[in-house]
Amino acid sequence: MSAAGAWFGERLAGLRLAAAARYRALWSRPISLAVIQMRVGRTPSPGILLVPQDLRTADPVRADEIMAGVNVFAGRIVTAADPFAAEAPTPEWAEALASFGWLRHLRAAGTPEAAEAGRRLVLAYLDRGDIGRPADEAPAIAAERIRAWLAASGLLLAGGDGLFYRRFSRALWRQVRLLQARYRAVPPGAERLSVLTALVGASLCLDGETKLLAWASKRLGLELGRQILADGGHVSRDPGVLVPLVLDLLPLRQLFSARNETPPAAILTAVDRLMPMIRFFQLGDGSLARFNGMGPTVIDQVATALAYDDSRGVASPSATHSGYERLAAGETVVIIDAGAPPPPAHASAAHAGCLALELSSARQLIVMNCGAPAIHRAAWRDEARKSAAHSTLTVADRSSATILRFGAAGGALIAGPRSVTARRSGLALATAHDGYGSRLGIVHARNLRLGENGDRLHGEDVVDGPDCPYVARFHLHPAVQPIPTESARSILLRLPNGEAWQFSASVPVTIEESVALAMPEGPRRSLQLAVTVASSAETPRLVWQFQRFARITRSAEETAPEPELPL
Repeated sequence: MSAAGAWFGERLAGLRLAAAARYRALWSRPISLAVIQMRVGRTPSPGILLVPQDLRTADPVRADEIMAGVNVFAGRIVTAADPFAAEAPTPEWAEALASFGWLRHLRAAGTPEAAEAGRRLVLAYLDRGDIGRPADEAPAIAAERIRAWLAASGLLLAGGDGLFYRRFSRALWRQVRLLQARYRAVPPGAERLSVLTALVGASLCLDGETKLLAWASKRLGLELGRQILADGGHVSRDPGVLVPLVLDLLPLRQLFSARNETPPAAILTAVDRLMPMIRFFQLGDGSLARFNGMGPTVIDQVATALAYDDSRGVASPSATHSGYERLAAGETVVIIDAGAPPPPAHASAAHAGCLALELSSARQLIVMNCGAPAIHRAAWRDEARKSAAHSTLTVADRSSATILRFGAAGGALIAGPRSVTARRSGLALATAHDGYGSRLGIVHARNLRLGENGDRLHGEDVVDGPDCPYVARFHLHPAVQPIPTESARSILLRLPNGEAWQFSASVPVTIEESVALAMPEGPRRSLQLAVTVASSAETPRLVWQFQRFARITRSAEETAPEPELPL
């Protein structure tokens, strides 16, 4: 395709996405019989029949902080007895507060003081109006709040009076009705799954919601069939969707059984399809590979989800429908993005990281992508999506995909590789993509071969097309220390776990600054290895290698057992 044809195709895709976004915006202010009832004050107070299980881990220490008025959300601290009256330091902080996910910490404490603090904060929220505020207008936040209230209802209602029960159940009914009415405004993707799982859970827990159960469970089954691919990956190609979805679906299966209702088959089988992909994306340190919008990994949530995996199967080496490949030998794991971008409607968070890789040895991550930030998203979101933020090759300082910068669909990834090939033979993988083809006429090929014992990863990047400069980047984990050697083509990598690896290339290597965005504590400064080639005509082929240089073992004195006390 010519450059003019590519430009026209991108604009056409942008117009289609903008039209769909404007259509959804028509439903952002819902009008329904239930909403009219809310406006005139006729809101029922349904009974709460069941309390769903919340599988996300909780910390009673956080409960002590909340009771003391110390509100720590999204990396920011606000000290206030009523956080809803305080000024939010960041949008992420406001979203975390409005979602009420922190109620699980009070529930974990389980004390009368924790229950009283929970009721006080819920009433503080209701006193300021429980619908229509900017921080909780997002349907996904409202869905999380409904789940949190239902899961904590046992704690909140145990010591409360009848007045609190009625206010609480009325607020639940209002928010469920409002969320149902706004469903058409929810963009396609994981947010729809989050909204539907909340509505299905609410219809099973609240009395008199038979019609809502039929409506929501049918749509949830259809969305799972559309969005979960044959290999268990999500259509957005974001690994971060999998674990939260599993933790939302597992309680639903229990609620269906408790109400003696038959769920759609897609709900029953979705978890079994998702579990293998969670294992597929896991690196040696337990985190999930940072591709296409994946942020920090909550390790305890991954462990909780996998604890419900009855198959306990080994991760498949190829996820062809999702577009990823996995090489594993010994204690070394390599995960490669070898797929085309997701459909434009599901690409609002997709990254231009085609043929990027992540590498781990034992429990230590060596090479990573910058990932998506969980906090300070506005400042880093655009930079995180560029090819330069990934451990792949960039040509002429461009990204391999185009992100729409304007209009109602701004932020969507609308153009990228049309043809991505991946052929593997054992521990050898040959990949190629044409993401630079429409504008530069270049095809990038990356060939990888992992040693049988995992001690060596051999790589080769080939740039085929007109003369252009290119750079191969390998972003290092913040804990990895690169040490220059006597050779300009070799760098020693010292790992905290006692290993030393050596990176070598066919041209000189430089150490440059980078940033690890997908860290639990927020963005951290890190380093990257950059291999720069000024002319692809002169050097069309770049050869590089990661090799375990040495393993530092503990001495016999260090490993000897400590003497036992004479008790």
